[in-house]
Amino acid sequence: MQSVCAFIFILITQGNKIIRKVYCFALIHSPKMYSSSLKELRFVRSVEIVPSRNQGLEELAHSLDSLEGKANALTSPENPRGSPGIDPIITLFFLSKDRNIIPIPHITPRDKNKVHIISQINTANKFGINNFFVIGGDPINPKYESHEVREIDPIDLIKLIKANSGSTVGAALNPYRNVEEEIAWAKKNAGADFFITQAIYSSDALSMDWLKKRNFKLIAGFLPLIRKNQVEFSEKLGIFLPKVVKEKLLNSEDIRSTSVNIILNVFDEVKDFVDGIHIMPLGHNDIAADILGSI
Repeated sequence: MQSVCAFIFILITQGNKIIRKVYCFALIHSPKMYSSSLKELRFVRSVEIVPSRNQGLEELAHSLDSLEGKANALTSPENPRGSPGIDPIITLFFLSKDRNIIPIPHITPRDKNKVHIISQINTANKFGINNFFVIGGDPINPKYESHEVREIDPIDLIKLIKANSGSTVGAALNPYRNVEEEIAWAKKNAGADFFITQAIYSSDALSMDWLKKRNFKLIAGFLPLIRKNQVEFSEKLGIFLPKVVKEKLLNSEDIRSTSVNIILNVFDEVKDFVDGIHIMPLGHNDIAADILGSI
């Protein structure tokens, strides 16, 4: 068992009067995998968890029961789509502390300067979280009339995490970008230990020679599309859908099953070549459970 620190807030009273407020730490025992490095996993089975602002964490935790024994890692985005979200470190601490699973919060330089980021890393480490996934982050939603910080870029962020902790760091890999080989190796040289790909819908996306000669963990990303409007929206996000896949989804009478089958077929073609699978179910954790339970 690992031990992690949790904040405890105690009120000392005398009669009906509060006479002292005390903040302290308490050691909480967590399952063995909680503070492990993702590098130790022989094969990664990760799921992205996106908590809703209208959903309680207890309710979210209950929705993860279907992933028990199927997923060995959880990720959570930081202010996804450039809108305020639930802090991924707190979310994953709450969801993972009693599960035999590795928490991997996203961390982006979009909203914070270096001082804030180092504080964030130190806080996560105090809570026993030793894995991070570095990502540039979506543009900020214009309705919030806010400005991006971006004091450093993702490559410098990887270096910053490595310089301030012994944490395991992951980075994003976009197989559809022409200059991705150069970018990926720059991230690797900065200290990235593993890569998660953008959502793929064809094994051709990972067919490049340089990926076959890599010396890092590569985790194939998949995003199940369960509504027809998601098919069109995904392309606006820069996700490449082969024409045959798009037509299959749009013409399907059961798009959920069709999407799951497409993912399973693509994964079957790349499973001997990658080091794991990452599901981004957009809150539909039952779909992630179905996919992981079928591989």
